[in-house]
Amino acid sequence: MAEIQHISGCPFCLNADHPLVFFASEYFRAIYNRAPILPGHTLVVPARHVSALDDLTITELEHIMVFTRKVNHIIGKLFPNEGFNWTLQDGQPAGQNIEHLHVHIIPRTEEDLPEPGDWYPKLQASKEKLIDSFSRPQHTEKELLHITEKLKSAAISNSNDFQS
Repeated sequence: MAEIQHISGCPFCLNADHPLVFFASEYFRAIYNRAPILPGHTLVVPARHVSALDDLTITELEHIMVFTRKVNHIIGKLFPNEGFNWTLQDGQPAGQNIEHLHVHIIPRTEEDLPEPGDWYPKLQASKEKLIDSFSRPQHTEKELLHITEKLKSAAISNSNDFQS
């Protein structure tokens, strides 16, 4: 494994035992989005600080989809859904405003937004509406920790459901 490097001040450089991490592997961490677009909006972040998909090692690339699918399963147990959006912005021109690679998982239901793809135009519309925007309402630390604890419990109770 590549050496885990953390960058001071990066909100996604988290150890596996960090209180906001609800599921972790050697290579990735899952955290609930502080300002979710829709309930259940979760982020999968590499354990080491990398900015772009091209910065992942071959081993990390081999693990990212399996890990993300497990996270999808965990959040699917707690948040209403009929489908999911998975998205990754690679670089600032693509909408990435935190320079630590991350995959968004957003549970979707039939009537959650006027049109199924409406979350994406919000990303493109303006800097104020970026998917990681700090301008959206944010959970308090207490709310975030409460959701994280529920997700940790779901991860533990459903660990036998995960297929390799």
